[in-house]
Amino acid sequence: MRMERRITILSFLRNSHVVRIKELSDRLGVSQNTIRRDLRRFEEEGLVTVTHGEAVGVKNTPMGMPLDIREDQYAEEKLRIGMRASEFVRDGDAVILDAGTTTERIIPGLRDRKSLTVITNGLNIACSLLGASGITAILTGGVINKTTGCTAGFYAEEFLRQFHVNTAFISAGGVTSEGVMNTNALEVRIKRSMIQAADKVILVVTGEKIGKTSLAPFTGLEEIDTIITDANAPEKELESIRRKGVEVVLC
Repeated sequence: MRMERRITILSFLRNSHVVRIKELSDRLGVSQNTIRRDLRRFEEEGLVTVTHGEAVGVKNTPMGMPLDIREDQYAEEKLRIGMRASEFVRDGDAVILDAGTTTERIIPGLRDRKSLTVITNGLNIACSLLGASGITAILTGGVINKTTGCTAGFYAEEFLRQFHVNTAFISAGGVTSEGVMNTNALEVRIKRSMIQAADKVILVVTGEKIGKTSLAPFTGLEEIDTIITDANAPEKELESIRRKGVEVVLC
């Protein structure tokens, strides 16, 4: 699968900094031309430099923008997206809220739900759920990213494998018709675990992320059921996404 292949290539580059195209071809069982096409895409996005027969380094992996900065960005749009997303949740549901400031805005719309279970890897989300009488909050284990306030890593991924939920609400750093990406490569695997645990996957992103690429791809659109975004999202990109069979909800 192309998305999984690109995730693997980025992983190799982070660990080795310099990787030969032939080595990637042999490891992944695809042609060298296929690898070159993937690397050219990464080069266009400023992630690697391709030389004769080699790919050189992924630039420093960002740990993500601090929560206190992100809280103030697109605040009104995030509130509208969050309230609309909450309408997809029913009494008695079990849901996953991915770490993030947009997913956090879903919580106000959930406070009147009964017998709701919310699993999250976001410390800000877990704290926001304190005192919500009708909600059982479950915080994943894992290593805490002190910049973004989320947990990730092996223990978080293993924890999520024990659960099955109605809906996972996922955040992202960029969305195109080619797939969904995150700014922090260290969170790719836990996002994958969240998607695999859910019957329905809803992406909640502000409009400026539509049509934007980011560092680490984590899923293709075939695994996304619905995207909830704001009316500032570029219509041309939204049409490309709809053609992939994804429902788009504008707020």
